[in-house]
Amino acid sequence: MLFSVHLAGQDLHYSYYHYTPLDVNPANTGAFSGSYRVSGIYTNKGGALTNREFQNFTLSADAPIVRGIRKHDWIGVGIQADVINNLNGSGDRFLTDLNDPNKSAQNWTFIKLSAAYHLALNKKQTNIITLGAQLSNGKRSFPNFSVNDTRAGIVTNLDSDLNQLRQLSRGNTGDLKFTYRDISMGLLFNARRKTSDLRLGFALEGIFGPRIGTSSINTSKPDTVETKFLGLNIHGEYKMDINKRTSIIPAFYYYSLGAANAFNVNTHAWYKINPDKEFKGGVGLGVRNLRDVIVYLGAEMNDIQIGFAYDLNIDSRAIASNGLGGFEICARYLGKIYKKPKVKPIIFCPRL
Repeated sequence: MLFSVHLAGQDLHYSYYHYTPLDVNPANTGAFSGSYRVSGIYTNKGGALTNREFQNFTLSADAPIVRGIRKHDWIGVGIQADVINNLNGSGDRFLTDLNDPNKSAQNWTFIKLSAAYHLALNKKQTNIITLGAQLSNGKRSFPNFSVNDTRAGIVTNLDSDLNQLRQLSRGNTGDLKFTYRDISMGLLFNARRKTSDLRLGFALEGIFGPRIGTSSINTSKPDTVETKFLGLNIHGEYKMDINKRTSIIPAFYYYSLGAANAFNVNTHAWYKINPDKEFKGGVGLGVRNLRDVIVYLGAEMNDIQIGFAYDLNIDSRAIASNGLGGFEICARYLGKIYKKPKVKPIIFCPRL
């Protein structure tokens, strides 16, 4: 009670980030071989440590829609929706509505529109540089908020953001909402060969410092509002075909937001179980910040791919969680639209 601290919460992130290409880098928009791509992922983390676990869901779709200025270039567009939930359990009254303890503490929802220009460095499109941009439009809400809500009561004095909510509500009830807008930009380099595929990229978010709070964490400027830190994403992967059935994909993903950062190093191995039906099975292992070991499982058949990831805590959190960090379920569909070839009829001379 004699001192105060500033608390920080995690931003949206996934262990199986391979299924959220537009979130990793807007330059990934339309960066695939196919007509369109639809991806979805759901995560549930922190349930072993608290009954206010994080439940996030992301759904995205993108496609290379039109040829670029040059014949070998193309333009991709995409859309993504994010839902971030910080749920309350019935046993926790710290951030809970007094009337209903099962209400969400707070929700974030995002709609993101992205576009990318893919510049081929040669006619065979084996080396490609891509510039992408993404516009995010989000909303932060506190469901069923009221002046009697413990989320804005004296128990939450450590969170100046929630204390401001009580003043902003002015006796009103209902959902208290705040809008959010951001711009992200990214670059991607892709080197494609017959038996390998290299991808390296980086992206920046929070470029214009969008407002994310109701008050300021800067005591020298109490009249200002809290803005988002500058975020940086750096990622890369190298797919190698060992033989006709087996491929190995080592990858890394570094992301930071202000002083917070994480580094995910992982490797996947895919094996073509049934070449006739194009059925593959995949396993992978990753490490994030020497705090979590990530186990990956996947399967692919024709144009459908599904995945499952499980986080195992290996730091001090394992004492309380027994190593159970959380899980993710994801799926992807890669659509291909072909034009039917027009075959000219051939008439053979009966005398030949």
